[in-house]
Amino acid sequence: MPFIYRPMLKTKTGEAVALLQLPASQRDRIEPVFHVGEKPPATFVTRMTAAWTGRRCFIDGAFNFNVTGGPQDFNSMIRALVAAGVPAVPVIEMGATPAYNQVARSYIGRGGPGLMLKCTPSQLPAATAFAQRQLQQPETDIDLLVDAGHVAEFDPGSFAGYLSQILQANVPGSTWRSVTLASSSAPKDFGQLGPGVTVVPRVDWLTWRNLSQRGKPVDYADFGISHRDLTEPPGMAMAAATVSVRYAVDDNWVMVKGKRTTGASGLPMGDQYRAHARTLVRRGDFGGLPGCWGDQRISMIASNPGVSAGGRPQWVEINANRHFALIVDRLP
Repeated sequence: MPFIYRPMLKTKTGEAVALLQLPASQRDRIEPVFHVGEKPPATFVTRMTAAWTGRRCFIDGAFNFNVTGGPQDFNSMIRALVAAGVPAVPVIEMGATPAYNQVARSYIGRGGPGLMLKCTPSQLPAATAFAQRQLQQPETDIDLLVDAGHVAEFDPGSFAGYLSQILQANVPGSTWRSVTLASSSAPKDFGQLGPGVTVVPRVDWLTWRNLSQRGKPVDYADFGISHRDLTEPPGMAMAAATVSVRYAVDDNWVMVKGKRTTGASGLPMGDQYRAHARTLVRRGDFGGLPGCWGDQRISMIASNPGVSAGGRPQWVEINANRHFALIVDRLP
């Protein structure tokens, strides 16, 4: 049975657009897990409805609940998706506040059967008891997600060995509906990188590939093209940010760092994005995914001066679409 990709995403319009532009055969192997952000955009549900009607996704409101102090955004998000025909399943976290988990429990079965239970590797041995005692739900109705955290500094081979021991001690013989290993290694920003191109290993992917897959399959999850930090950068930080892109290739990200748009050395955003597109298409590792919408957009920007080079939102769509397409193509 093919593995499933469950990317851990933010409730952002760009991610929804990136999913929309995937062919149905690729969407069939993706079950996104959306974390409700500080201020979910009003356009997210509309975009997700276009992209994901009839397809299952998961909604995790724990972060938003902690930031806002209440479930209003989580309630609005999951209700709107379900009403629009998107089978949205609630996420319950073993480490979340009981107040959030109680709210999330009330949505079990509304958008789709069961729930997702999120835990850390250290919490995994207690997951079955948590499901029975706290949730009164059988394992067969639960998608288990084990979040291993940020792994960029780890050796993927040795860390995969450590995770394999934990998983093999707890997963074989279980009846979870699915089991997924999530981790992250994407840089938070380009601040520590030099100008131009830097190749950064996708340690989360390399770790998963080194897992011992015996018995029940362990599916893959990362945080897409983003860092796992869900807080929004202040407006001043974004205004001063460089114009940069991250492009997923086998086992790595190609990070292309530009300049700011303001100041003595600043350059117009469109000029920089077009230059970045040309840098990418000249690389030997560009493309390789027939029909990839993101790659087609990059090629058009690079070759046709009459095509808009886009801005930050458009390049989130482009980079995320390429990333999703690559993962699904490379999954066994």
